[in-house]
Amino acid sequence: MRLKRILIIDDARDRAAWLKASLELAEYVVAGVLSWEQVDERSIQAALADVIIVDANAPGRDTLEQISLMSRSLEKPVVVLGAQKDSTSIQAAMRAGVSAYVSHEVEGEDLSGIIQVAAARFAEHKRLRDELKEAKSQLHERKLVDKAKSILMNRSSLDEAAAYKRMRDMAMKKGRRMAEIAEAVILADELNSP
Repeated sequence: MRLKRILIIDDARDRAAWLKASLELAEYVVAGVLSWEQVDERSIQAALADVIIVDANAPGRDTLEQISLMSRSLEKPVVVLGAQKDSTSIQAAMRAGVSAYVSHEVEGEDLSGIIQVAAARFAEHKRLRDELKEAKSQLHERKLVDKAKSILMNRSSLDEAAAYKRMRDMAMKKGRRMAEIAEAVILADELNSP
């Protein structure tokens, strides 16, 4: 899928106009051009952009904080142009969720490749974040089940397999997930504890 709608955030009108013309020449749709003063979550969402291209040399702004908001909460790839070349700035940008960080002068013909790399990097980063979230969720549920098994083993004098089977049977009977049954066992135990 080729990302077609681009939002430009740049305080320099001449540079923003050049960027807009270059993107349109490369058959992208420029969904809007905003200055940093105009940037808020609503204005960015209203643009319905696939990718956001920002100028990193915004005076008097915490640019990385704004970029972090765009990348994480709006889940859009962010391309930073005109960025600093030092490793501290690069690392801070990556932590903020920047998908492409370009510190050299950009030519019009470079834009398509930069956008494609940013989109691919963003998609991969999102996939990894989703996998991590799922793994953490599974680990949490596993810990709940283990704790509930331990409670059942102690309270009902069951072995581990019997405690697990009792919870699994209850989950099937009630049409619930094992983690939900485990939470109920833990809660009941807390209610019955002095």
